[in-house]
Amino acid sequence: MRRPLSLPLFLLPLAMLVFSGCSVPVPAQPEPPPEGPEEIFSLPETRRLEPLSAPGIVMEGRTPAENRTPAPPMGDRDYHGNMMRWAYDNTTELLAEAPEARFYALPRTEERPETALILWGERAAEFDWNFSTPRMYPPEMDCFDLDGDGEDELIVLCYCGSGTGVSVWDLHVVEKNEDGTLTDYSTFRYAEGGNPLWGGVSSLLRLERMGDRAFLIPGRELAEVDSTALPEKDRAPFTGSTIQFEVFPDERRIRFWGGVDVFPASYVADLSADAAYQDGVFTLSNFHLYGND
Repeated sequence: MRRPLSLPLFLLPLAMLVFSGCSVPVPAQPEPPPEGPEEIFSLPETRRLEPLSAPGIVMEGRTPAENRTPAPPMGDRDYHGNMMRWAYDNTTELLAEAPEARFYALPRTEERPETALILWGERAAEFDWNFSTPRMYPPEMDCFDLDGDGEDELIVLCYCGSGTGVSVWDLHVVEKNEDGTLTDYSTFRYAEGGNPLWGGVSSLLRLERMGDRAFLIPGRELAEVDSTALPEKDRAPFTGSTIQFEVFPDERRIRFWGGVDVFPASYVADLSADAAYQDGVFTLSNFHLYGND
């Protein structure tokens, strides 16, 4: 005798719907998106950036008077303390040293408020450098072959400008001449109105807005900056108010660092570059931009 057909329990609800003349409801289809152009955001175009060169500001060293050449220092070197004594006691003080070279600050006079005496081997020369601010950062000095000509150059960094939104180090490269004198080539001097090098760096920078976003562009790099910190009317970005250098004696190279401003906003980004020197000319290359979030 044949046994009656039985359905699994989980199929019973479906069978009941079929026999009752009802069908399983079809899931609702999502509504198509409204027709219209899709919003596409494209970044500003970039371009190749060539190295930037400018001649250094030249200053010939003066032969110092015999009684202005101090004896070699003895003991520990407290350069910051020495600078404070020079500022307040108006004495001759040692501010920096390098192999076979020393930097002395000479007593101030009305004619020459800041005089650097450079002793390098058997040579000596005075320079009217700016090397002091209220922050009293002492100079920094290294000696190596910077330009690859087989002869060492004296590399001196002087902190020459400070204030609100201002922090400037001047790069000096001192060369020995065949006649026994010393010649200085520098990147910045207030008396000379700055240096074409920093004006050239500013000319490499572009500021472009894309809707409510803003981008700073040097060459093939770009960095997004805070558009809310920028003025309503676009102004050209610039550098030169914040300048510093990082010296790598073992690698015989120098790296430039600078802040990028868009008046009245300050420090919207940071910029760096390799700083090279050859025959009295400074060259910046391999620029890199860092967004300042």
